[in-house]
This record gives sequence, C-alpha cells and structure tokens, in this order.
Amino acid sequence: MQDFDQTIATPGKTIPFRKFELRPHLIVLYPQSQFKQIPLEKGTVILGRGQDAEIRLDDELVSRRHCALTFDGNAVSVKDLGSTNGTYVDGQPVDIKTLEPDNRLQIGKMVLKIDFKDRDEEAFDRELFEAATMDPLTKISNRRTFFDRGLGELALARRNNFYVHTIMVDADHFKHVNDTWGHQCGDMVLKEIARLLKDEKRESDLLARYGGEEFVLLLAGIGPEDAKKSAERLRMAVERHRFSWNDTIIPVTISLGLASKLGAEIPTVEEMIAESDKLLYIAKENGRNQVATA
Repeated sequence: MQDFDQTIATPGKTIPFRKFELRPHLIVLYPQSQFKQIPLEKGTVILGRGQDAEIRLDDELVSRRHCALTFDGNAVSVKDLGSTNGTYVDGQPVDIKTLEPDNRLQIGKMVLKIDFKDRDEEAFDRELFEAATMDPLTKISNRRTFFDRGLGELALARRNNFYVHTIMVDADHFKHVNDTWGHQCGDMVLKEIARLLKDEKRESDLLARYGGEEFVLLLAGIGPEDAKKSAERLRMAVERHRFSWNDTIIPVTISLGLASKLGAEIPTVEEMIAESDKLLYIAKENGRNQVATA
C-alpha cells in the first residue's frame, strides 16, 4: 500500500497536514452495467467465471480460472492461467505483466483497469465514473469511453472471426447553423442528433460523441451490407427529422463514413476510426448527406 504525506510549507518549517494511503482497486469499465470497483489487498487473487474464483466475472468468454492479480504492496501484476481466450493488456496478449493505471486489461469481453485510490474517494466513485464516461451536452458516451469499450468488442471479433464496423458521423454545414442561429441552436441540433442516433441504433451498438459535431458508432456481429443499411437508416432518421428553433425550421443532414473489417484483419480502434474518417470526408466531398464505404 502506498503512503503519501501532504504537507503545508511555512517559513522555516514544514508542518504535516494529513497522511493518507492509496490502495489498488480493480475497476470494471465495460460493460458499464457491470461497473464495480474492487479493492485489492496484498497477495494474489484469482479472476474467473468459476465458483472458486475470488473475483467472479459474468462473461461466457472468461475461463473458470482465467488469470491472477498480485499486489506486492507497491505494484499490481496480472498472470494468465492458461485461459481459453487469453488475457490481453491494451490489445496485446500477455502471460504476465505489471499493470499501470493507464493500461486496459481485457478478459473475455470485459475491459478493466487498475487504479490507486484514497479510501475517502471510494464513496464518490460511482458518480465520478458516470460523469467521466458521459458527454455532458448530449448525454451519450464520450470519446474515452468509446475507446475503452471498443477494445473489448474488437478483441471479441478477432477471436471469433466476425465483422466489426465503425461509422464516423458529422453534422453537415454545422458552422453555418452556429453562425446563423447561434450556439444555443447548435447545441440543440447536437442533442437532437445524438437522440436520433441513440434511438435508431441497435442496443448492442456503441455510440459516442467523438468531438465537436462528430459522433462515432461501433457495430459488431453483422455483415457489411447490413452495416451499410444501418448507416443509411441513421442518415434518413436525421434527414426526416424536423429541427425547429424559435419557430424556424433548421435544415440538418449528416454525412457518414463506414469502415468494415473481418477477424484477423481488424486493426486497433484508432485505425478503424481513421479509416472511417477518411470515408467520411469522401462523403462530404461528394455532396454530403450520404454514406461512404470502402
């Protein structure tokens, strides 16, 4: 357990203000419905799906005794226990590895991390977690959360050799909306687009605000043609919606770039998004309000 001294500096001396301890917690990032934070004591615990695992994970892709976490009083390491689907850190398979707070541990479809916390922080973490994972304007997931959840989805698709798709979405002529009707109108448009995308997507699809007027989705378990139909359904939902501001109808459409990869061809989340982004700009160059695919 790590000790830290917080001090107050005064002329000629330093006065101890408060001593506090940080201890490691295992935090479930994805699925969000299974969010939990589990304090780790010094020693080793087994993670798995079986009854004899100290930390049980409800995921059919997790082995009964999947991996072990060891806290030596200073650092936390993970060791794979011969699991069927492997243990991954930041998308790479590992046998044993020390975990840093910015690492993402992937076990089955689940994405987890290690964080060191003051005991006083624990009561506030659920609220902080929700605030940290949600975009405050649109009330959908933010970019960081998308990357965390995407790690698990892509790893699952690689292992099971099925398709995964990313869709970049951009509001057409959004600067014109802000310049003509003001930023409050622009915020209304973004919130309405987010709501429409959320309503039209499948429950299993990941949706997030990527930044500015851009949104991103990740779809898995369907082929390229069905993914294109899904993207077209999103486009049409926005095109048909009546965006109104102060009794004025605001014309709003979206452009979309759809990238699809299969099994072992699936790259990183960042690379999938980069390909979708290139296709998005092709859709814009070709006249906007359309879906571009490779």
